[in-house]
Amino acid sequence: MKNNLLSIMIFLCCALATQLLSQRVSAQTATASASMTVEQLKAIKAIKVANLDKDTYFKSGGFILDRYEERPAYVFTYSDGITRKIYLYKVFTVEDTKELGLLAIYQNTKTNEVKPFVIPGATGDRKAWDAYIDDLKYVGEKEPGLMSTLTFVLSREMANLLSGGAGKTEEGGKKKEEYNFCFAADAPVTLADGSSKAISDVKTGDVVLGYDAKTKTLTPTHVTKIDIHKNADYKLTGVWLASINELTADTRSTLGAPTLLEATANHPVLTATGRKALGEVKAGEVLYRYEAATNRVIGYKVVQTESAIRSVRAVYNLATETGAYLIGETVVLDK
Repeated sequence: MKNNLLSIMIFLCCALATQLLSQRVSAQTATASASMTVEQLKAIKAIKVANLDKDTYFKSGGFILDRYEERPAYVFTYSDGITRKIYLYKVFTVEDTKELGLLAIYQNTKTNEVKPFVIPGATGDRKAWDAYIDDLKYVGEKEPGLMSTLTFVLSREMANLLSGGAGKTEEGGKKKEEYNFCFAADAPVTLADGSSKAISDVKTGDVVLGYDAKTKTLTPTHVTKIDIHKNADYKLTGVWLASINELTADTRSTLGAPTLLEATANHPVLTATGRKALGEVKAGEVLYRYEAATNRVIGYKVVQTESAIRSVRAVYNLATETGAYLIGETVVLDK
């Protein structure tokens, strides 16, 4: 009887904390929100995260998952010796980056079993909320320790929001972290014939020079979509690149000036170790640039970085058939 009563109390606390957290996040964030449907909830719940500790931001099935406040997992070790973790992600739509709600992922490190709980935003559809409550009732209660860890995390985040510790905005209400992956209007896009055009002049259907990561070859590709964001201050990150051949050869008298690549800090680029946000690229890492003389891409080493090289009032981004294109002859990836 006592165990049943305790389970009911934990369930009610978790449901209440969830509702309050959802309302508070919606009220304090500057990002537009959308009403989550039960179909979206099921689709988000089905998303598989390959590496919960490393995959803090990615796209899947029309959704963007972004680690909540960039925080690591909450870790709990109970008297049974089992370590349990809770990972929190904010969920956005890819199409218009509207916030839908939260994804809480529970992990039992002994069995490596994970259980996702999709939490609709404050404006979520009633059926979506019913589905979440059902998950708490019929999934959460079957796993010892799950409900207590989830309740603690949601209650803790709610307390942080109430005390002003999260969800803050800066610069007159501007959201601290932008979800726009873009370039300045004058960023030169390399076209299929090797010439270039300012990204602000590129149109949907234009043929640009793309890069196929699977075959590691350059190939013409069509622009399928253009994103434009205006009337805000967008800070650009800068990285300076120098040819690896120049850096390793004894060419001190002929060493050319490093090449500058600018973009918002979260725009993905292709590095020697794979996809990475430009703001996370460090000096010494390798990016790839188009070499017209050989019609191939070669490695360029990052020799300097700057987190805020300048601010612009409008930024642009392309979507392409190959998923990669060239800015200033440097390979960049679709967001």
